[in-house]
Amino acid sequence: MPAYVDPHILARIKGYELRSLRLVESFMAGMHKSKLLGISTEFAQHRPYSQGDDTKHLDWKVYAKTDRFYLREYEAETSMQVVFLLDVSKSMFFKGAGSTFGKLEYAATTLSALAYLLMQQKDSFSLVLFDSEVRSFLPARGSQSHYRNMLELLEKASPGAETDLAKALMTVVPQLKRRSLLIVFSDFLTDTAELSLGLGQVSFGEHDLMLFHVEDPLERDFALAGQTVFVGPENEGRLLCDPRDLRHAYLAARKRHIAGLRDLGLRSGYDVDEMPTDAPIEDVLSKLLAYRAARRKRG
Repeated sequence: MPAYVDPHILARIKGYELRSLRLVESFMAGMHKSKLLGISTEFAQHRPYSQGDDTKHLDWKVYAKTDRFYLREYEAETSMQVVFLLDVSKSMFFKGAGSTFGKLEYAATTLSALAYLLMQQKDSFSLVLFDSEVRSFLPARGSQSHYRNMLELLEKASPGAETDLAKALMTVVPQLKRRSLLIVFSDFLTDTAELSLGLGQVSFGEHDLMLFHVEDPLERDFALAGQTVFVGPENEGRLLCDPRDLRHAYLAARKRHIAGLRDLGLRSGYDVDEMPTDAPIEDVLSKLLAYRAARRKRG
């Protein structure tokens, strides 16, 4: 079995669908709503009949009430293009003592499960690996061979420089030919002020966006004791101290950073989902997919 592919997870999410919460544009046949008007099962609007229009779409009930000819128009069904952006900065390769998954391993396993789901839906997906720069960009496809190529690229990922998600978004988004769903996996050890520029680029292009904050339990709880040497995950240096002296300040700073990240996402119209590596991946995904399906149904 290839790395980052877990049959148990795939079996758990098999009955779900990954759909965008925003409309996507495409002329391809698929399952997702589009603003492109065509003929499908979902009614969009009426418009007055014009000479030359196909009469089979006339609404005779409206004619009976108004004595005028109107055509029924429907929302076209489209396929969806998804862009996975995976943070491969040095900090993403951290794995706390006692953790089952490292952050990169957890994110890549989750990503591969979602890509498998998209492949079953006949949707296309691409993969971007980034740190301070975009390191790899696998163009969007939806075939099994493309899925295998994606897994090979994930397996070859190696620790890079610091995280610059804003730069990655501002590099990738202008290259997208149509509106897409972008899914980001990162520990977000990045400047939120700069990140706002990247999110603005996504919003301006009317793309949908999912942000997964990947975090090790040790980073979340800071459950350490005794003299410890701290090594900055992204070249911040080394510090020898008793972690009990730092715990309160660290947790307060972490709380402020996450609050700022969520506020930034809220202002941009996107959710930030917590993804601790001690949570079963199949549970995280099944809850998330069910939640998005319910939101899309209500919307």
